[in-house]
Amino acid sequence: MKRKVIIILLVLATLAISFAAMKGLSSLKESPKKNLDKKKLPFVKVETVNYHMISSPIIEKGRLASNLEVNLSSEVAGRIVETGVPLKVGQKFKKGQLLIRIYEEDAKMDLRAQKSRFLNKLAENLPDIKVDYSDNFEVWMSFFNSINLEGSIPELPKLKSNQEKVFMASRNVLGDYYAIKSSEVKLNKRKIYAPFDGSYIEVNTQIGSVAGMGSKLAGIIESNNLELQVPIESREISWLNLNEKVDILDSDGKLIFIGELVRKADFVDQGTQSISVFVKLEKTNGKELFQGQFLTARFNGKMIDNVMEIPRSAVFSSNKVFVVKGDILKVREINVVKRNENTLVFNGLKKGEILVVEPPVKATENMQVQIQK
Repeated sequence: MKRKVIIILLVLATLAISFAAMKGLSSLKESPKKNLDKKKLPFVKVETVNYHMISSPIIEKGRLASNLEVNLSSEVAGRIVETGVPLKVGQKFKKGQLLIRIYEEDAKMDLRAQKSRFLNKLAENLPDIKVDYSDNFEVWMSFFNSINLEGSIPELPKLKSNQEKVFMASRNVLGDYYAIKSSEVKLNKRKIYAPFDGSYIEVNTQIGSVAGMGSKLAGIIESNNLELQVPIESREISWLNLNEKVDILDSDGKLIFIGELVRKADFVDQGTQSISVFVKLEKTNGKELFQGQFLTARFNGKMIDNVMEIPRSAVFSSNKVFVVKGDILKVREINVVKRNENTLVFNGLKKGEILVVEPPVKATENMQVQIQK
């Protein structure tokens, strides 16, 4: 029993000595220095809210297109022959030049045969006209003598009485005359002349091929009558007025033309949800323009009072911004008046509020920040 007590006392003494040694060693450790550096806060760029009147132009890209585009179709059938103007896409031509000619020698021969038969019929009826309608005989004789197989048939003499009309109709003189006039019209349709200065944008045939009646042969545009078609967001269309002047800029932003807003579409494009407006251009400074070319249009818009302009990046959730109260971020809603490509025009905040124009990454309400000096 005595031995057990001694063992227990030895164990307790050992534990006490170990605990005391550990406490002594821990007291020798140097306490880590407390980090006294102030916590770094994110910087924000701000502007003081101050409203004034500003001019807010609308700047959008558009595509050039000819104001006048024509499809050339054949009203008669026949083989296409050389005219002097190559049937090639991009080929330019002048107003009045012969663009397309359909072989007409057979049609000319048929027309001469018709006129010859008509002369024969008139010759057979002239004696009756001299007897029955002597007061009009000289007119008919003059008409007979003026008919030229190579030229257009002259105007038909005016009929002086119903009896004369019945006589001419019964001898089919009137029918044959108008059949000749119809053949002359068809012969003229074998030649297509340029209605303006322009160029080919589409060619569906070639020399030697046969044109079918009603077939589309080519597409042409007027080179000097161009329009810039510009898509405008539907909410901004009310800012534009017809007949206002428009600055036309090249890809470098340099002013190259002054255009005029001539039309506004009255429907919304289903794909882009925009409304097209059309700016008329006339080549006045010698600079060459091309169909399909993209240019930038700068519309004047109008003056807006009691607003402020800020970068679009300062706004989130469509109409919310941050303001700084002391050194804490607070969320505010604004009234968006107009959206530009890179900026936004608004009001709705109190004058004098500190508006954040460059919020920090992952900014949240009640975040502590520092104002960038």
